[in-house]
Amino acid sequence: MSITDRAFIVAGSGQEGRRTPVGSSLVVGRGEGCDLVIRDLAASRRHLRIFRDNGVWRCRDLGSSNGTLVNGEPIESCRLADGDDIRIGATSLRFVLEAAAEPAPVPKTVFLQTVVDELGRSSAPPTSRPKELLEAAYTLMNSLATTFEACELVDSILSTTIRAVHAQRGAVLFAGEGFELRPCAVCGLVHTIQDGVASRVGLDRIAISGSVARQVLEGGESVLYRSARSDDDIDSSASIAALRLTSILCVPIRTRSEILGILYIDTDLADRDYTEDDMLLAAAAGNSAGLALDNARVHESLLAKQRVDQDIEAAWTIQESFLVGDWPTDDRRFEVFGLTRPARVVGGDFYDFARLDADHVGLLIGDVSGKGVPAALTMALLLAEFRLCATGAESTAEVLRRLNRRMVARSRRGTFCTVALVALNLRTGHVMAANAGHHPVLRIAPGRVASCLPASGPPLGILEDADWSDEETTVAPGETLLLYTDGIVEARRGANGGGADEEYGLAGLEKLALGRPGVSPNELVEAVLADVDAFCSPRTPHDDCTMIAFKLNGSGDG
Repeated sequence: MSITDRAFIVAGSGQEGRRTPVGSSLVVGRGEGCDLVIRDLAASRRHLRIFRDNGVWRCRDLGSSNGTLVNGEPIESCRLADGDDIRIGATSLRFVLEAAAEPAPVPKTVFLQTVVDELGRSSAPPTSRPKELLEAAYTLMNSLATTFEACELVDSILSTTIRAVHAQRGAVLFAGEGFELRPCAVCGLVHTIQDGVASRVGLDRIAISGSVARQVLEGGESVLYRSARSDDDIDSSASIAALRLTSILCVPIRTRSEILGILYIDTDLADRDYTEDDMLLAAAAGNSAGLALDNARVHESLLAKQRVDQDIEAAWTIQESFLVGDWPTDDRRFEVFGLTRPARVVGGDFYDFARLDADHVGLLIGDVSGKGVPAALTMALLLAEFRLCATGAESTAEVLRRLNRRMVARSRRGTFCTVALVALNLRTGHVMAANAGHHPVLRIAPGRVASCLPASGPPLGILEDADWSDEETTVAPGETLLLYTDGIVEARRGANGGGADEEYGLAGLEKLALGRPGVSPNELVEAVLADVDAFCSPRTPHDDCTMIAFKLNGSGDG
């Protein structure tokens, strides 16, 4: 018995934290698709990967925004040892190895055996036809259970069955519409064997009994013809007579719900008749082959989905680059921070921050209708066009009018977008805002929370001649403006709290903000997300959650 290592990740310091087995690979990050999800704002959606490479455990940073520390040192890729500390922001993960007994290998066949006489002498076991058939069936089942490539599966089905029944020749054909025979959909050819030689040929080079093949496809039952030339029923088939066949074996390749095709075997040798034992083995092969081919089809679909998921992950990385990530800290007059967390890998929520001039800043938040890739593409387009529309505009309402005309001209399938745009004077605290169907802005002051700057017109992208008005207010030093999307207020309560239809609501947001007077925008956004997660637990919010918070500290030199 050999010894191998099992790896675990223990969250927090010490060995008593939550243990997550690594398996052969483990991805850690903030995204819901990760194997280990951590709620740390310093974590990227896919932050790092732990994996085993040629017997060595390794940790690789996946291009994260804030980096990974192993034992206090920044890494891109490094070897891991038992007890190593992995740190992401404020989150500590400990890598733990444990010895595990490796089970003894399973014999390749269950038919190894020894025959011993009364004197204790061993000899080779006698061979028999049933044993040959059973061993062939086991070999076939083992092959089908470990192969997921369709062409390779068909070759294995054919070669193993032909060898087991000592057949002269055979082919695998697939069912088309109206019981029409088709070649393999993967390679476009028919898999055949004749006199022990495997080949793939065009459908026009296959000569089989069409009447037998059709009978199997239509009836779904195996067919065995022996000594065909002496059988009155067979003589009535022109195809069998023309091919001068003496024995035919044809079985369906079936799944649970359909017949995929046929396994066809025949011979024109006068001394070779296929038997009922041959038919039973071939029928078992056909049934197993159908399930295996169905599994291969599912496996290919999963691989295709995995490739799509990887493309979407890359799309999120690109989408994330459109959003502000480096928040300004060089002006003591204000603090600002924003964050988006898509319900899927990519989403349609967005935010932006701009320094308009030395004394003016702009805040933008938006929510594109729908979810996933279509919403993400629209979001990327809107962010790019927003900068163009803001150039030279005299008011926030004028920016929305320009953006709306562009969106209506390009809109497809009823896509629209809610937007709130705020411009703020850092010296006076004066605020000008235009709101296109979005939630009001939350104004947070010590001991007081209230909504302001409500929608003055419809969402963008619906009506070409829609209009909006500029709303104005003044904020005082110490006050915070919080812009948010409906994923926050419409988050539904999880099973842990009962009342699954209850929403977090504006009341929940106001209550949390009121209980955290004077906190930084970063702390406020993080606290809201944590409160929403707790409200929805054990589920996650069903919509994208996005916020941008701005705190005015007061006039100064900046």
